[in-house]
Amino acid sequence: MENEMTVLRLTKENENFRKIIKTQQNTINRLIDYFILGIRNNEIQK
Repeated sequence: MENEMTVLRLTKENENFRKIIKTQQNTINRLIDYFILGIRNNEIQK
């Protein structure tokens, strides 16, 4: 019974970590996109 509880807890923690990592990946991708767009906009304005 204790082993099952541990497995359930670890499974839940693992899923939470996956969600956090996915959110961080999305944020980083957006920052990169904004950075690239900013550079392109500056080049166009010159």
